[in-house]
Amino acid sequence: MTGPIISQATKPHAPLRGKTILVTRAIEQAAEFVKLLEQLGGRTILFPTIEIVPPASWEDCDRAVSRLASYDGIVLTSANAAENFITRVRLAGDGMTGLLAEKTVYAVGEKTKLAVQKWGIQVAALPSVYDAKHLAISLSRTDVRDKRFLIPKGNLAGNVVAFALQEHGALVDEVIVYETVQPKTEATGVIREKLRKKEIDVVTFFSPSSLSNFIALISPDLLEDRVVAVIGQTTASAARNNSVPVHIVAEHATSANLVASIVRYYE
Repeated sequence: MTGPIISQATKPHAPLRGKTILVTRAIEQAAEFVKLLEQLGGRTILFPTIEIVPPASWEDCDRAVSRLASYDGIVLTSANAAENFITRVRLAGDGMTGLLAEKTVYAVGEKTKLAVQKWGIQVAALPSVYDAKHLAISLSRTDVRDKRFLIPKGNLAGNVVAFALQEHGALVDEVIVYETVQPKTEATGVIREKLRKKEIDVVTFFSPSSLSNFIALISPDLLEDRVVAVIGQTTASAARNNSVPVHIVAEHATSANLVASIVRYYE
């Protein structure tokens, strides 16, 4: 990536007309969010502060896949975890994919659920709020004692679900199925200058890692008088812990809900 990707919407009477939104999401995951913003008249600048890459080793994951029959439940806390884990299971053979379909699979939210279901695998009921904390609460209310769970996750994902299960007597294995890294970019100076000139109205974050990488690249002081919009309470807490003001928090962790929340803010 050599520079920010800037798009200009053409909707003349849309609610976000005249607003420029900085999108820090990974480039391969930002398309839906950008499309929704532009349909509502927003101008977007794509400045991904995270990149999703394979884990340094698949050894732990493959070992877990080989003993898939021993697990009572599979817990997936992100669409990336779902995609990478199921792809790895499929590489192990059709029999393993069928075995996974027989397991109780839990998903943190709608996007993760869709990433699972597209492989013909059903998902248990979703938590009332799409985040790891509420998934942990939901699982803790079921009988998990002496049951074994597998949690495929990213290298920066928290342990809230694993801790909750273990506290209620479950056995938990966690395996890394993707890594979140800071991408190389030459656009940092351009973004700093646009923030200094007040040419960006809203800065959006979809995860604590996208936020921390942004802070490492761009001074958080430049966010003081900008609108900061985040996709959930976990990211909101990470922002506040880093003295970044939060103006908009999506009620549900989806692109559509964050867009709706931004629109409501300006109504």
